Amino acid sequence: MAERRKLTTNPLTSTEGVTLQVDDVYVPLGLVERKKQSKRHDDIPPEQGSELYKEKEIIKTFEHDAFLEEVLKQKNTPKSQGKRIAIIGEPGAGKTTLLQQIANWVSREIHQSIVIWVSLADLRGQEIRPYLLETWLTQVAQKTGKAEASKQLKDDFVALFKQNNVWLLLDGLDEMSASSANPLSEIARQFREGGLISQARIVLTCRVNLWDGNVNALDDFDTYRTLDFSYPEQVEKFIHKWFATIPETGKQLCTALKEPGKERIQDLVKNPLRLTLLCWNWQSGDGKLPDTQAGLYQQFVDDFYKWKKDEFAINSHQRQELNVKLGELAKAAIDKEATRFRLQQDFVSGFLGDADDEKSLLKLALNRGWLNCVGIDTNRKPVYAFFHASFQEYFAAKAIDDWHFFLNHVPKNPSKGTYRIFEPQWKQTILLWLGREEEKVKQQKQQFIDALVNFQDGCQKFYDYRAYFLAATGIAEFREYFKVDDILRQILKWTIDNRSSIKEEASSALQQTDRTKAITVLVQLLQSTTMDDYTRRLAALSLGEIGTGNQTAIAALVQLLQSTTVDSATRMLAALSLGEIDPGNEIAIAVLVQLLQSTTVDIATRRLAAESLGRTDPGNQTAITVLVQLLRSTTMDDFIRKEAAESLGRIDPGNQTAITVLVQLLQSTTMDIHTRFQVAFSLREIGTGNQTAIAALVQLLQLTTVDIVTHKLAANSLGIIDPGNQTAIAALVQLLQSTTVDDFTRRRAADSLRKIGIGNEIAIAALVQLLQSTTVDDDTRRQVAESLGEIDPGNEIAIAALVQLLQSTTMDNFIHWQAAESLGEIDPGNEIAIAALVQLLQSTTVGDFIRREAADSLGEIDPGNEVALAALVQLLQSTTVDDFIRREAADSLGKILQNNEHRFAVVKALSGYWRLDDEYYNLAWKCAQNMPYPDFYQAWHQHNFATRAMRSLKKILLTRII
Repeated sequence: MAERRKLTTNPLTSTEGVTLQVDDVYVPLGLVERKKQSKRHDDIPPEQGSELYKEKEIIKTFEHDAFLEEVLKQKNTPKSQGKRIAIIGEPGAGKTTLLQQIANWVSREIHQSIVIWVSLADLRGQEIRPYLLETWLTQVAQKTGKAEASKQLKDDFVALFKQNNVWLLLDGLDEMSASSANPLSEIARQFREGGLISQARIVLTCRVNLWDGNVNALDDFDTYRTLDFSYPEQVEKFIHKWFATIPETGKQLCTALKEPGKERIQDLVKNPLRLTLLCWNWQSGDGKLPDTQAGLYQQFVDDFYKWKKDEFAINSHQRQELNVKLGELAKAAIDKEATRFRLQQDFVSGFLGDADDEKSLLKLALNRGWLNCVGIDTNRKPVYAFFHASFQEYFAAKAIDDWHFFLNHVPKNPSKGTYRIFEPQWKQTILLWLGREEEKVKQQKQQFIDALVNFQDGCQKFYDYRAYFLAATGIAEFREYFKVDDILRQILKWTIDNRSSIKEEASSALQQTDRTKAITVLVQLLQSTTMDDYTRRLAALSLGEIGTGNQTAIAALVQLLQSTTVDSATRMLAALSLGEIDPGNEIAIAVLVQLLQSTTVDIATRRLAAESLGRTDPGNQTAITVLVQLLRSTTMDDFIRKEAAESLGRIDPGNQTAITVLVQLLQSTTMDIHTRFQVAFSLREIGTGNQTAIAALVQLLQLTTVDIVTHKLAANSLGIIDPGNQTAIAALVQLLQSTTVDDFTRRRAADSLRKIGIGNEIAIAALVQLLQSTTVDDDTRRQVAESLGEIDPGNEIAIAALVQLLQSTTMDNFIHWQAAESLGEIDPGNEIAIAALVQLLQSTTVGDFIRREAADSLGEIDPGNEVALAALVQLLQSTTVDDFIRREAADSLGKILQNNEHRFAVVKALSGYWRLDDEYYNLAWKCAQNMPYPDFYQAWHQHNFATRAMRSLKKILLTRII
């Protein structure tokens, strides 16, 4: 337990007498619960700062204590009910520290819990189950004075698992030695086959580049991403804790971080590890902060050699030789994925010599702390690691003097080339290489960026974009590149005018690039007299994303607000951005108030201005007054009133006027279905706990005349703002038991119950009763079974009913598909459900729509199923299905592709499309994000000559027709 309380950086900092416990400097980090993987993150390594991995698709943000209470104690998670938790983040993001806090909290707060901590890197190829029963349990026995674990001890240990008392805290999945190339798949196999392991509650940590960059076999885990420290609040809090005994030194560091031009370092130290190293470096150094990551790490390296100079003398020649060999070792290790961070003795000795040799470089590296023994392998030989992966990447960068190591393009035959620029494990090394200050690599860096921006892949530019985005990120480290402005203008152009997937990546690149110069280019766009309003608005919004605290950006937006030649919408968006980067800015507030009070501005702009004012100046009474006026107006249409109510609810939570108006709209008999749907959604957003809103939604559920979509949303909304509402459950149960309602209404009631009736015994009993009825049709029975399976997971009656439906020979294909999908959802991996979907796909009588839906369902409940993938690819290639089905197939494939073999087949199919757009382009982009370039190129160019000729002919004909 005491070992788990130490900071992971203590082995490094202890040489200067800085040995801290976690609680000495711990600043609680928040987490975000993912809805799904962020698309743009698939091929990006994690060591890039806070903005690089900004989540787009999140369910909820947790403060530290709320996460412990809701997720761990209350088991309130959507997938696993608290049994399977993954904590992901980049290296140094605080994952291990958070896991340490979880270990202590669980031991203290969860009754009868047995916490077992496993550093996965220490398994050394051993699987978890034998490690626990043999190695770990033997260590426990030895602490009690026994040589080995007795049979009784092992039996008692297994019994603890059966009692559901064991918590397995697995640290460092990315550091695990796996027999397969994918540790995610390997550990998933061990969970499946491990017997007692499956009975434990598991919390694991993993680097985000592994979690997102590979096929994720742990899709039953609820995923939570650690948030970086906020700047300046949490960063400064950590600094003050670190320098608690010398507070003036901490204040000086905080002041230095605020100096102009230090924006990149501000972003860098939002990472807990890098902030720790910075504090320690500041404590022993001269207090200068460099501009780039490479400069900061070089400063760390220089101080490394100062720490032990009295204890271990080293001359300049030895230091240079050690650095060179560490670089060669680091570079070779990164190229060998299986041993990237855990380095075998024989491998290390090949570069640094024998540890037993007092004069060897390995002995020197161990003494200096650059390498540490982290365990032994199966042959009981030492396993080494750099003290952190970030420094391994830095040394690798120092060992590379020729940019062709990263890129050697052979356009007509990529299999003969080198394309490390597209390999995620090399990105951080590339950025560190670009930040090197030696004169000898300056020309090399110019040539490398030139090669990136001029890269041509011969495959519809998918990899051209990837290379260009890397160049945009790289100029943040190499600001002397002579065409920086050209790169930034191109990135900005793509954020404005391109396909959605490229826009998203371009926006991400804009936040990663040299922000000072990016702001300069954006300001030039704002001030241009030839720029249209649409582009000016987008430039203003981009400034709101990257210009926080930048005086140039603030001044440009102020100037735009004071202009008399821009339209109201542009002024409103400029004011919103100004409020984002300079909260409380009086000019922004004044402009928004002016827009609100104007009689010539359209209603939609006034409403948006009111919401913007509420975000810029929360609680602003002018905004609240204007929105209330809009709500009370008798001349406004329902849609505007709904939007105004929603805006008012956001800037003045719980505002009774807003809720009352939404309820009135919901009860209106003249409202169209679309608006009623939106009103119910708005109530869900702002009506939590409000009795008026709850009563209105209950009333809506009791209506038999409302459309099914609104009925579903009402149930879902009620489940959010008042989970388990007894009145609503009773009303829905009454509908289920009524003999006068039709099956459609009964199905709708069953579907709504699954939103609000989780664990409710009355609801469960009613659904069971309906399942056992002989008077309901098959579709109703399927819906009831699915609802029962969701509110009472594992319910045997529900599973049996769906199995019975699937075995029926009288069901139509639509019901057959839905029953199989439902069974797969409530009983994952059910073989009957999988077999039924396979049978549908292989049938010659099934229509294209059902085939697409069945393949989509099969891909979700049995990831990697070859029949599903083949069916979807076949639909993609078919010339007889309509475009809607083909697009839906493309969308489904994007969700379930598992490996390069699957992607190869998809790319080969897509290469026959002479015009890629929408879902087709997005699917190809996803493949390009996850495939080695030579593989993509080969797949793209495998279509035959006749296909190419026909495509060319179509282009010619179309050109002539146009």
